[in-house]
Amino acid sequence: MIRKISLIWLCFVTMLSCSDELDMTPENSITFKNGLETEHDVESALNSTQSIVRGSLSDQLVCSMWVRGIYADTTQYTLTRNLRYTEMPSASWESYYTLIASANVVLNFVDDLSIPEGRKDYYKGSAYFYKALAYLDLIRLWGDCVLVEEDVPFESRAKSTWTEIADHAIDLARKAVKLLSDFDKVLNSNGDAARYKSAPCKGAANAVLANLCAWKAGGKYFAQPSQRNYDEKKLWEEAEAACTAIIGSETGVANGVYRLAATPEDVCAKVLVGGDAESIYESVFVDFWSELSGNFASCYDYIALALQAYPMLNLSKKDIQQTGLRIYTSSVRELFADGDARRDAYFYNFEELEQESESITGGFAYPYKYRNVAVKTTGNDAGKFAHIDQNRIWWRLADIYLLRAECRARLRKNDLAIADINTIRLRAGAKFYDASEHGGDLRMTVFKEREKELLFEGTRYFDIIRNGYAKTMLGSGFRNASDQDYVDGIHFWAISEIAFRRNSKLRQNTYWQKYK
Repeated sequence: MIRKISLIWLCFVTMLSCSDELDMTPENSITFKNGLETEHDVESALNSTQSIVRGSLSDQLVCSMWVRGIYADTTQYTLTRNLRYTEMPSASWESYYTLIASANVVLNFVDDLSIPEGRKDYYKGSAYFYKALAYLDLIRLWGDCVLVEEDVPFESRAKSTWTEIADHAIDLARKAVKLLSDFDKVLNSNGDAARYKSAPCKGAANAVLANLCAWKAGGKYFAQPSQRNYDEKKLWEEAEAACTAIIGSETGVANGVYRLAATPEDVCAKVLVGGDAESIYESVFVDFWSELSGNFASCYDYIALALQAYPMLNLSKKDIQQTGLRIYTSSVRELFADGDARRDAYFYNFEELEQESESITGGFAYPYKYRNVAVKTTGNDAGKFAHIDQNRIWWRLADIYLLRAECRARLRKNDLAIADINTIRLRAGAKFYDASEHGGDLRMTVFKEREKELLFEGTRYFDIIRNGYAKTMLGSGFRNASDQDYVDGIHFWAISEIAFRRNSKLRQNTYWQKYK
C-alpha cells in the first residue's frame, strides 16, 4: 500500500504543464487517490514525463559536456576543454531519475486499466522508451549510476557499473521497439494522429537502441576489466540493424517515414527548426516557450551563443572575435572541400567574409547553423536576444546513416559503409569516397564525415569517446590522461553533492575522488 501511495504521489508531483503541444487538455481537478484510472490519466502522466525531456534534459546542462568536443580552433572554455579544473565538474542527475520514476508510474498501473491491449502496448512502449533515453544520457554523462527498475526504492542503493546499466537500457529499448508504432501510425487517446515528433515511436526507440549498443560496444576500453566479457561484435550488429530499421532498407532507400532533406541549406533552415521529415525525435519548443520558466535556456541557446555572433545577433562583424568557440577560415577550407555545400550552409557568407580585413574578423569564420532567433518584445530589453526559436533535434536521418556507416566499418562491411558515406556526400555535393582518404582508415573517414555533417550539433564529444580518439582530438587534460584514468571516469562528470545526502550507499566516481 505504501508503494502504491508513493507512486500516486510521484505521478502528482511530476505533472507539469499541459498544452496542445502535448495533445492533452489541462485538468485542474485531477487526483490520484486511486492511481491512474483512465486512458487519459495515463496519457497525461506520459505527457508530463515528456515535459521533463523537453525541460531538464534539453537545457544548458548537457551542453556543458558538448563543449568539451565541439570542433573549434580557439576557445574561452579553456578549463572545460583541457580538464584544468580547480574543483570537481559535477552536475545533478536528479531530473533523469525523476523521469525514470515518472515512467515507472505508468508501468505500474497501465495493466490494471480497462483499455484496449494495443493502447496499453503504446503506453508501455513509451514508458520503456523514456527510461532507455534517460539511461543513455546517464551512462554517457556520469558512467556508473544507480539502477532503478520498475519500483520506487525506499532504501539507499549503491551504483551499478555503466555496462550493467547499458544492458538494462538496451533491454528497455528493445521492448520499446517491439511495442511502439512507426511515427506515421502513432495515435493519441482520441484517435488523432501525432502532431509532433516528441511522440515516442518505433524510429525514436531504434535510435536509442542503436546509440546504446554503439556506446557499450565502443566503450569496452574504458569498462572495468571485470565487465569486459562481452561480444562487442554482436552489439555493433544490433546497432546496425536498428539503424537499418530507421532508414528502411539495406541499400539506403528510405521507407517514407523519414527522408533526407534536399540540401544542407534545408538542414539549417528546416530540419534543425523542427518537424521536418529528416527529424526522428525532437523536443518541441517552437510556439510553446510560454510554458517554460523565464530562466530556461535550451541546449541550442548555449551552443549558438558560444559560436555565433554576426549576423545572428544585432552585433558588428568584429564581435566574432569574442565568442566562446572560434574557427579559422583556413580550418573550414580544410574541413570542407570546394563544392561541399555544407560549408556555405553552415557558415555565413563564407568566401565574402574570408576576404574581410583580419582586423575585423580575426581570421575567423562565421558559424550560422542555428538561424531562428526570437527577441524580447517588452521593457528595456526589447529587441535583445531571447532564445533560439527552434526545437531540439535529438536525432536526424543523416546521423543514423553515418552511425550505421560506423557500425559497418567496425564489422568490416566496407562497401556498405562507403555507400552510407556517399549517400550523405551526394546530398552535400561533395566528392565521393576515395580509398586514399585518411590513409585508408575507413573508420576515421566515417568519424570525419560525422564531424562535418553534424558540426555543432553536440555529437562530436561522444563520437570521440566512443572511438577512443580522446588522446589525439581533445584538450590537454584528455591527451595526457592514462588508460586507467579513462577506466576511472575522467571523461564523465562527478556526481553532485546533493545525491550523497539522499543516498548513503553512493560513492563518488573514482577519478574525481581526489577532490575530496
